[in-house]
Amino acid sequence: MERIQTKAVSGRVPADVVSRLNRAANETALTKSQLVARSVEHYIEENPDRIEAFYPDDSFAAFVEELCG
Repeated sequence: MERIQTKAVSGRVPADVVSRLNRAANETALTKSQLVARSVEHYIEENPDRIEAFYPDDSFAAFVEELCG
């Protein structure tokens, strides 16, 4: 099994989000930490704000070319 290197980050979220994370952790076999990590990974993958740093390699240039082409 491949071991993925991880690093801790921290941040603050509204209390209602924490409540939803707690409920989700209770409904699944995932920890709150795992849920937060998966949420961040999903956000970066979807990149709804089109943050250039979240595009792998030169894929942002390809995206812009496709959009404008």
